[in-house]
Amino acid sequence: MKDYCEISKIEASSLKVERKVLDIDTNLIEKFDLLNSQPTENIDKNLLLLAQKNPKEKDSLMALRGRVSHPISQKINLIYNQFKERYEIELSEMLIILLDDSGDKYLRVPKNTPDKKRSFIKKIFCWETIEYMQMKDNLKPFTAEIIAEFNSSLSNLTTWTKNKVQGSSELKSYLKKCGILLISPWALIADSSSKRITEAWDRCGEGVFKTPYIKKLYESYIYEYKKAKAIYKDQTGKISGWHPDENFLKSLNPPQENKETLLLLDKALRKYLSAIYTPRQFENNEESQIQSFEEDIDDDSKINLISKIENTLRNCGEPIIKELINQDKKKWDKDKSRKLAWELYSQGLSQREIASKCEHKQAWVSKLLPEKKISESIAQESAIILLRINEFSSLKNDINGIERLVESLKNHLINSELNKKRPILKQLIKEAIE
Repeated sequence: MKDYCEISKIEASSLKVERKVLDIDTNLIEKFDLLNSQPTENIDKNLLLLAQKNPKEKDSLMALRGRVSHPISQKINLIYNQFKERYEIELSEMLIILLDDSGDKYLRVPKNTPDKKRSFIKKIFCWETIEYMQMKDNLKPFTAEIIAEFNSSLSNLTTWTKNKVQGSSELKSYLKKCGILLISPWALIADSSSKRITEAWDRCGEGVFKTPYIKKLYESYIYEYKKAKAIYKDQTGKISGWHPDENFLKSLNPPQENKETLLLLDKALRKYLSAIYTPRQFENNEESQIQSFEEDIDDDSKINLISKIENTLRNCGEPIIKELINQDKKKWDKDKSRKLAWELYSQGLSQREIASKCEHKQAWVSKLLPEKKISESIAQESAIILLRINEFSSLKNDINGIERLVESLKNHLINSELNKKRPILKQLIKEAIE
């Protein structure tokens, strides 16, 4: 709560994160009920549009600054917790790099002068200032960069923010000095040249295989990886999260029974690129193979866990769905087919069937009923809550594991369990319509 009205910032004396109440106009707070609203795509979108339409006003942009500051802090903490046991890293240094928005009304913006002396001008932190900084190619703080570059067609704002943290060149530079590379083993191998592969294996490789064997394996990996990633992107709409399955491993030359040799190659590359040649134990959580959250649980516990999951999905999903439906209801009087489409979706009809009955093209249905976006938003919110319970607490330090948890929750939302009942997402939509 209050995610729009408070900003996560570093307290100067302790270098710890604290929350600061933002100076936001009360009319804006009341208009969007920001004190009581959890972040939603609809609020994010409206605040961003308002900031762009009123480029001299600070309030809607300030609310977004607070909004994105919290996932920045969360993502940095996740990365720190994942690596702190094996690397000498400082959380405060990581926070200073990216959690650099103090929440103040004004910014000190660098001013270019003819004599090249460093000077600053004081500007209100508004959209006009963001555009000015973009023109000067000096977009700071990090919250401004996130908001200015946000593309809602690619992800929701929480996911976008966390991806921006992981992709930050400044954070990567700091972590690389500590021997950490924020990239999956599979992407790291694919991003490496043949020369790098052979040099890394010659200098840092472990195991029985000779360099010619590794080079041959790498060449087949590159060929198969491009095909596999293209298929994965077509099927999921995502460019991250892929990992090799049994068929992929068998397609390699020489064929592989498991991922062990590829992971040894990844280990050699990390040591080589980080200039760290002392052996360290490879940890599975660098690319954790998280199984379904229902595996290895006895029947009674499984029933209880599924109940917890479904209750969490419902509690997080209800306000999101209600907000979405309430916004769309405003258009139902003018276009009856919109309501019909929601009703047909809740009954289990496919997009093609809905399009036919509503006399629209399938693209219209897809835009009206953004199943992937809705499920992603609910799954993200649910994952944050589920990580607090014992069954999922071990994932707190595993970035990739959390991503797989979110994927599992999305699947749980969209697909019915053993065909016994309607999927949760369709249930929530049916209830919201009624």
